[in-house]
Amino acid sequence: MPRSRISQAPNSNSAAATFATAAALQDAWFQPQMLEGSELQQLRRAAQLPDMFKQRIYSSYFREKGLDPALAKKITTDGLARQVVAAYEQIEHRYRYPAVILGAPNGGIAYLAAIMGVPFLPSHFYLSFADAIHPDDITAYEAFGTQLIDAILERNPDLVAINHYDPLHARYLVAQRNLISLKLADLPNAYTEFIQKHVSNNALILVADCSFKWEQYEISDNHYFQVGGLGGYDDTYYREGNPEIDSWLAAQNSKHRGGWALDPGFVRSLQREAEWGLLPEFRVTVEQFANDASYGFQVINGAHPEDFSALTYTAYLYESRLHNRTPQAALIEAYNGINPTAALRSDLLPLWLPYICDDSLQFLARMMSYLPEKLPVVLSLPANLTPTPDMPGAHAWHQIASQSGAVTWVGVEPDRYPRDLIAQTGYLQQLEAWSSSHPGLPPRPKLAPRELLQMMRFLAEDGVNFFDDLLDDETARATTGARS
Repeated sequence: MPRSRISQAPNSNSAAATFATAAALQDAWFQPQMLEGSELQQLRRAAQLPDMFKQRIYSSYFREKGLDPALAKKITTDGLARQVVAAYEQIEHRYRYPAVILGAPNGGIAYLAAIMGVPFLPSHFYLSFADAIHPDDITAYEAFGTQLIDAILERNPDLVAINHYDPLHARYLVAQRNLISLKLADLPNAYTEFIQKHVSNNALILVADCSFKWEQYEISDNHYFQVGGLGGYDDTYYREGNPEIDSWLAAQNSKHRGGWALDPGFVRSLQREAEWGLLPEFRVTVEQFANDASYGFQVINGAHPEDFSALTYTAYLYESRLHNRTPQAALIEAYNGINPTAALRSDLLPLWLPYICDDSLQFLARMMSYLPEKLPVVLSLPANLTPTPDMPGAHAWHQIASQSGAVTWVGVEPDRYPRDLIAQTGYLQQLEAWSSSHPGLPPRPKLAPRELLQMMRFLAEDGVNFFDDLLDDETARATTGARS
């Protein structure tokens, strides 16, 4: 049966960023899969079956993980926000936090919150409702999503809803669930109460403002429909298709060709992307709250989720130089497979990837020159049941990652990647084992808000020269100290 309790999709980027941060603040591990023992056994048995039976079991599993559609009319903004703060309320608070990060969720921001030792409160919530359709039936998907969103917005006019349909990267999901991103245009009472209770009076409020955009259909007031998402194809390819995608569809035994589009009567416009983008009005609301309450305020701008990953990687390298620590390895993870606790315990430099497509591989290749020379790499990439044309194989990832140093794969078998869903369930156990055998110098110091702001200023002023200083083992500590 579909889930009867309102909560974010456990495999969503938003939920992962929230709960991975909360786990790191407790020096605990975050399990992205969130599988119970019986579920894990069922999936392991299914992996041994012929593809036809395997797909049926996987489809049933994904459908049961979706929310009961009847819950749409019971959703409230404050209820969703209170689930977020509940993840932090269970932490024993011995002191008030020196900062808090709000805004667009992504793995880079989760890692940044962890090294600062502060909470992250996301600006939107990603929900998935049980709904079995053919994955290429965009019309049926939109019609059912509209029913759900109408019920949600009737009770919550303060939200903006995006019905997210990606029949390429999330093909298994859209066949069994209807995905909806609910974005905050205002600051919920649950967030303001949490900040007033647990954040110090002179704290810094940071807003992660991701301006990444995607073409969306305007369905009605505060209601949009997005086709596709971040990866190797832009929104035009999704709408119009191309020969590569059509060939892939044929291999999936689908008769659909020529992209996926709604009725041309719907207006299309560029909007902040469903999973990654921040509503500008949310940033304005948070700034007004910060000013009224005499908090410090700083925006972390990024045109793409990669920008937040690059900034956070820099923050970990900067912190290691400030506190005379030697990084043991680079930790490369992607999408919802994030665990800042490993980076904190084992002195790792995290380099998070938004997804596992060509664009993220290119980002990784660009970042390799910013890693310390001969630094080992711990590589963990999430599985995908239906590899797409823009999804590189294990060899391509290994070839780029090995430019730094020796590569250790965690949570997936390279020769079965990216289909290795079952191996993915061993991700946390393998990461814990690696971290235990490579302990860092305890405890890892936090990066103070003023140190983060200093680093951001150095980057803005000196750019590559500042990075050269950080990567020079002989001068890095002296240079960092002199800059401070």
